[in-house]
Amino acid sequence: MSERPPYIVPPTAEASSPARPATLIFLHGYGDDADGLPLGLAQQFQFYNKMQYLKWVLPYAPHNQEAMTRAWYMPRALPNAMKPRVPGEVAEEEAPDDEAGIMRSVDVLDELVEQEIESGTPPERILVGGFSQGCAVSLVWGLTGRLRDIVAGVLCLSGYLPLRDRIAELRNERAVGSNEKDAKQWFYVHGTMDMLVPLKLFVQGNEDLLKWVDRENIDGHVYAGMGHSTNSAELRDMLAFFEKVIPA
Repeated sequence: MSERPPYIVPPTAEASSPARPATLIFLHGYGDDADGLPLGLAQQFQFYNKMQYLKWVLPYAPHNQEAMTRAWYMPRALPNAMKPRVPGEVAEEEAPDDEAGIMRSVDVLDELVEQEIESGTPPERILVGGFSQGCAVSLVWGLTGRLRDIVAGVLCLSGYLPLRDRIAELRNERAVGSNEKDAKQWFYVHGTMDMLVPLKLFVQGNEDLLKWVDRENIDGHVYAGMGHSTNSAELRDMLAFFEKVIPA
């Protein structure tokens, strides 16, 4: 767990019943903070009086000494169309993923979900998600996390699926069950102009996700012209997803 406690954005109104609180645990991206993009998202929803009963739990990644910034794991370079390839040089994107770091962050998500359940939020009223690197961790947690079967869904913005060749083994090692189809709901979206996480990685992540998740349980969108960011169409679709899986 990070040395800093999560930034908590409390609900501004109760759900239709006090027994129906709802929580979103949302991880920030590489080099960002909980009070960066995640807090901005929460504030936008609250400013427009949307999802007023939703509690936002926004954790801080630990400070990574090697990267000199906050990171959920040590990233490898992603394919970048703007970066020239040097003949004979091993591509950085072919380097292995930081499995130890990713799985430590997966365990952090399990701890946070457990804390929310202990505080009184029903597991079927909990969402887990993230942006960019936070999205990557959330995708892996959604497939291998200890408590991933009991939550309402996973929210994945502008990220890719790391450890894609290890997921089946990790599910077996962690007693998740490699042949079981995932029953929760997924929101997985991307922008066509994302220059940091290329669209082809989102497409690849979707294909991999379908090995364990039925297509009808994936609410997927691609936004024309959107970069490594958010836009109004994405927020509109997020709201529809929230209202479907954790209604008031």
